[in-house]
Amino acid sequence: MKKQLTKIEKQIQKIKDEIITIGELRPGSLSKQYNVCGNPSCKCKDPNNPKKHGPYYQISYCRKGKSSSAFVRSESLADVEMQLANYKRLMELVNLWIDLALEHSKLKLNLTRNKNKKEQ
Repeated sequence: MKKQLTKIEKQIQKIKDEIITIGELRPGSLSKQYNVCGNPSCKCKDPNNPKKHGPYYQISYCRKGKSSSAFVRSESLADVEMQLANYKRLMELVNLWIDLALEHSKLKLNLTRNKNKKEQ
């Protein structure tokens, strides 16, 4: 059981080390949108071959109970996608850390119980 504890502790340390290296973060999701304008003679209103305006990119997220969204300029798109990927990776690592911490706690409790039984 002590070997398992040590193994879990090493896994947790690896997670911590990786978290330190994660760059800029941004929660949310990115969507690509096309638009139809209000000009009746615009190409987007062509009944046979409509050509919508766009693409426009929008990021949407919820933080501290508030929903937000913002348009993203095409020149910022790569940065935003990287930030979203970093945030996703951070959440994966945090969830893995929590799972390992729970397993670690269980093992530690069992180790303490077994030790107490032997002393009785």
